[in-house]
Amino acid sequence: MGALTAGQAQAFVVNVGGVNYDVTAFGPDSYNNNISKFALPANGGVMPWWNDQTLANDFAVALGTSLGTPNSNSNGPYFAYASPNIVSSQYRDANSGGGRNDLRSNTTITWAQVVPVSAPVPGPIPAFGAAAAFGFSRKLRNRINASKGDSSRATTL
Repeated sequence: MGALTAGQAQAFVVNVGGVNYDVTAFGPDSYNNNISKFALPANGGVMPWWNDQTLANDFAVALGTSLGTPNSNSNGPYFAYASPNIVSSQYRDANSGGGRNDLRSNTTITWAQVVPVSAPVPGPIPAFGAAAAFGFSRKLRNRINASKGDSSRATTL
């Protein structure tokens, strides 16, 4: 897959800790221009790995280079986990497998962000199936009730 360019909207779903996340990339931009994103979701951010290097690495490994390698040295989006003056990040790359990097807060690169993927809402097809099953059960019940009137075929349960 080629590198991401500004304006591209690509996403990839990963499973980390039993939860599915929709991973997208933003940038190239800096921490300084996007401080509100660099936080836990409970604090309005889009980085559930914030303050947790191990979790940042888990996300980086799960994503790999599935969103391309938009950063220098064939690196995928960076998963930042610490700041404020130096932004520590995990990443994966197409060559060596990935690693850790400390960047100045004004460094312009492509970052990863996520949103949890909610469970799919059942569509109309299961509802139609339930209606068909209900209809079939009504027909079966009517046949059983009709056969009870004919003593030659009726059996006692």
